[in-house]
Amino acid sequence: MWLNALSEWKARGIPCALLTVVAAEGPTPRGVGSKMAVNRDGETAGSIGGGPVEHVSLEEARKAMGDNRCRTLEFSLSGEGWRVTGERKIRSLCGGRLSVFIEPIMPRPEVVIFGAGHIGEKLAGLCAVMGIPCRLYDNRKEFLAERRFPHAKGLIHGDYADLAEKAALTAMSYCVILTHGHEYDGVCLELLLKNRDVPYIGMIGSPGKVKTLVDEIRSRGTEVDARLYSPIGLKIGRNLPEEIALSIMAEIMLLVQGGSGEHCRIRWHEKKRGGA
Repeated sequence: MWLNALSEWKARGIPCALLTVVAAEGPTPRGVGSKMAVNRDGETAGSIGGGPVEHVSLEEARKAMGDNRCRTLEFSLSGEGWRVTGERKIRSLCGGRLSVFIEPIMPRPEVVIFGAGHIGEKLAGLCAVMGIPCRLYDNRKEFLAERRFPHAKGLIHGDYADLAEKAALTAMSYCVILTHGHEYDGVCLELLLKNRDVPYIGMIGSPGKVKTLVDEIRSRGTEVDARLYSPIGLKIGRNLPEEIALSIMAEIMLLVQGGSGEHCRIRWHEKKRGGA
């Protein structure tokens, strides 16, 4: 049961975690090897015993998915206190001890580019450098030549109005709108906003253009939420296609890796000579 659920969530690009009882002594809810899977939305499959052990483990699994770090919980079930790490305590009289290992399973992010023009070509090249799978979608078949995108995971030709059917998108699909017309940008934006799985929607354009499209989409009843990043990219100073592509990639990596956008530099020139 848990394995089927895990496979389905991974295929759909949904972050999840696997919980495993790795050690057990004395009376415990479940034995060594018991497993349970949980996804980002709280759906579960399998069991590691129910009750407080499972409740606390699921709380910690959510944290593990948040920071993408494995963790081990040590439960001491003797007497009135079950100790879980140094900060958690729950009550029980089972009398045993067990350890639960939590392993986050985070699908690889992908970049899906709508528009295979100059900027899309440069952005796809950066995806290849970063080792990030990339797909391109365009209504102009001649722009989807393999020689232009030798490392792309997929080249999709079709009307932008059909993107929901032609481009299967998941919770790890970072979408970038770079089409060759405001009309096509608006079509892509509205359809992507309706897909609640997509975590990021970046769209190129001036503030004026973006406002016009956003107002039109809102007038039709579609919610414009915080997943929209437009005008797209970080302010690194950009004009040429490769510079714009770099600013977009920097923004995506900032979100994927949970960065801050700050400089790493130490202001050595402000240090006093001979002092700390």
